[in-house]
Amino acid sequence: MMQIRKALKMNFIKSIKVAAALCSKKGLKKLAVQLYDPNQSDERKAFSAALGVFLGIIPIWGFQTISAIFLSVFFRLNKAFVLIFSHISLPPLLPLVIFLSYKAGSLWMPGNFHGTGSTQNLNAHLQQYIYGSISLAAVAAVVTGWLTFATLKFIKFVKKYRLEAGIKVKLTLAYPGAQAVKVNLPQAAFICYILLVLGVRYKHALNGTRVY
Repeated sequence: MMQIRKALKMNFIKSIKVAAALCSKKGLKKLAVQLYDPNQSDERKAFSAALGVFLGIIPIWGFQTISAIFLSVFFRLNKAFVLIFSHISLPPLLPLVIFLSYKAGSLWMPGNFHGTGSTQNLNAHLQQYIYGSISLAAVAAVVTGWLTFATLKFIKFVKKYRLEAGIKVKLTLAYPGAQAVKVNLPQAAFICYILLVLGVRYKHALNGTRVY
């Protein structure tokens, strides 16, 4: 029990340090660069988030942050996603994670099992918690990965839609007292060519020369 308390205390201190670093101005800039890294695919970012949640739930207290950094470097994942989601076991959510892990572990334990001694009961409850935490971590990782992937795709779709809408607005010719006329790129190029030819002919007409 003393080792568990010490590991929890170490994990709490590391979590506070990481959170403080992320809240700084320099840390937020680095975090934003990692989050919006265009060189990484949405699949890799979603897997990074899933791995972070998995590492944050399984009972490796005191080694969650170190494991997250090591695995993110080893598999060349998005470090920001792994670190952020690995802190799912912060103190506000820790009681809920432990409770859900213990409840999930009851599915793996025999229903008629009852220990005869205090040590046997403690081992049974610890075994139930370990089984449950691994099961909960796997399910939460899959759900987080799919949600992160869908969110990233939705953000890209919104950005693409806004970009296309902005291009259409720029290519809209508004006339006083008339409705806006929308033109596409080929039409705009043709109109520019006609205006250029008319301008050249007008210039030569002023100089008294003919242009064929």
